[in-house]
Amino acid sequence: MNTAPHKAATPSYKQTMNSMAAPKTDTVFQPHNKNGEISSIMSFPVRAQDLATLLGGELVGNPDIPLNTLGSIEDGSPETLTFIRSSSYAKLWADSSCGCALVTKDIEVPEHNPDTRALIRVKDADEAMVMILEAVNPKRARPTPGIHSSTVVDPDATIDPSAAIGPGCTIGAGSSIGAGAVLMPNITIGVNASIGKNTILEPGVVIEDRCIIGDRCHIGANSVIGADGFGYLPATDLRPAVKVPQIGIVELGNDIELGACVTIDRAKFGATTIGDRTKIDNQVHIAHNCIVGTDTLIAGRTTLGGSVTIGDFAMIGGAAVLNDQSVIGKNAKVAGGAIVLESVPDGQTYAGTPAMPARQALLNYGAFRDLASFVRKVEKRLKKLESK
Repeated sequence: MNTAPHKAATPSYKQTMNSMAAPKTDTVFQPHNKNGEISSIMSFPVRAQDLATLLGGELVGNPDIPLNTLGSIEDGSPETLTFIRSSSYAKLWADSSCGCALVTKDIEVPEHNPDTRALIRVKDADEAMVMILEAVNPKRARPTPGIHSSTVVDPDATIDPSAAIGPGCTIGAGSSIGAGAVLMPNITIGVNASIGKNTILEPGVVIEDRCIIGDRCHIGANSVIGADGFGYLPATDLRPAVKVPQIGIVELGNDIELGACVTIDRAKFGATTIGDRTKIDNQVHIAHNCIVGTDTLIAGRTTLGGSVTIGDFAMIGGAAVLNDQSVIGKNAKVAGGAIVLESVPDGQTYAGTPAMPARQALLNYGAFRDLASFVRKVEKRLKKLESK
């Protein structure tokens, strides 16, 4: 192994567990002003006026309301900060117990009492809430830089001294772990694999041989990257099914996030690829030789068949099924539960089973909902005609 400095600094199991203790919850908040620069420092509790100033928002209401927590508009308290992103949320404000809300600019909020509560008007309530959530996030406990004594590292592996390797990991020959990378307990890294800078692998992740993970990625617990693709020659009368060797790899770009239990199969040859900044939810399966573009969102329990192509900025709803070799265009959307048999053009929204343009799918669903009563009416009329 090419990291001698780590050997002398290897922490004990007790030291590692102590270093992974939960951090303090008194979070420092560093919001950005409208120019994108850090304007001030804040910690909870905070006055409504102070928060509005730090966010560059417009306060409408009582400036002295103390805010101690975040919550939904339906079940907050007088010290809860919530958000209003649309008119449907605005209608809930009158009956809400929350003391303050971030409101997307230009949304009208009926029955607001400025004497007892506060609204903070911002350009985008969702973006403002994300900024605050990042500030109050207690963060996951992580191991400190170094290699835990229970980890098994092949002598031919290369680990940057700033990487943090938790208990029970295995790192194969020729593999490399980049600067600032974090491997939580019980990670398996195969032979000649590459983990990029500042990438985080949660417990139980498996990165198979020769697979490449980019910089600043986050891979959820028990995900498997690089398992064999499902390739077999069907059985015949003369022989059983024959496994087709899968000799390709999986290559993840930079800034990718995978949820828990995601499986991405290696290619038959070449690479199964995931583009930069793509986000993939829990329990998604991506089969061999798929190509997923940049900035794509894929919701949970979606299944991609072999050689599926998804364009940049696409959005795939939960539990969708994309058939082998189907093509999802750039900026296209697939509704949850849809089954795509062929393709979705650029910029289009498809829904239903089989998937079709969303408007057509909704019309078909409406007709199907009335199908039983329609059939009864037809049967009655047929009986009358037959009786004449």
